[in-house]
Amino acid sequence: LHIASIVAALGLATDSSTTVISSMLLSPIMGPVIGMAYGVIIWDWPLIKRSVKIELISIILCLILGLIIGFSTYWTHMAYAWPTEEMYSRSSRHGFLAGIPIAFFSGMGVALSVLDDHVSSLVGVAISASLLPPAGKG
Repeated sequence: LHIASIVAALGLATDSSTTVISSMLLSPIMGPVIGMAYGVIIWDWPLIKRSVKIELISIILCLILGLIIGFSTYWTHMAYAWPTEEMYSRSSRHGFLAGIPIAFFSGMGVALSVLDDHVSSLVGVAISASLLPPAGKG
């Protein structure tokens, strides 16, 4: 989570969409989304609550690390172009609200692919979900 957060923050700071997408593929935050989706499918309330708790803690950690990276790179030449186009494109309200159901149904797809041992569909869902706005924009 720490590595993915640092890569995402540096990708946003340098206006690199490729770096931001790669950080999302590194991120372990998909695990709690899978847990929430699977919990809803089998109606396991303790699993849903645990997954939501882990997801919220992960998002808070991402935000804290994003702030640390932002403050530590603010004095460099990267900060002259802030906010970058990548920051604008990933922080719209519309993109965030549209990303919530997409992330949830992506988690359901991953949960079903894990149950059926279809690893190739797991990779496809991870790539499609990685195109959504990141949770931590620092």
